[in-house]
Amino acid sequence: MFLGVFDFTFVVWILIGAVSVLIVLGAIEWFKDAGIVMTWWKWLIATIWYIIVLMGLAAPFTLMGEGESAAGWKLLIFSVPVLVILAFIVLRILRIGKTKA
Repeated sequence: MFLGVFDFTFVVWILIGAVSVLIVLGAIEWFKDAGIVMTWWKWLIATIWYIIVLMGLAAPFTLMGEGESAAGWKLLIFSVPVLVILAFIVLRILRIGKTKA
């Protein structure tokens, strides 16, 4: 009705949720193909890492959107290498007890 009044930010969260579902479904198939046996604690570690990734990418872009571009870029430059290092650590943990294919 009044497009200038209505807030469409909920669409971003719907898209993030839909993409997250696709990522989880893809991860399940990837774990099966890679021969990685997933236990409850491995799922917990993977879930915590995914939440950290979402927050680690949302925070810099929120800063940029609020007009703090310099702080956003600094946080992004700092957080991306940390997230990549954490990804390798999580992958090493997930490969514990991997079935031999």
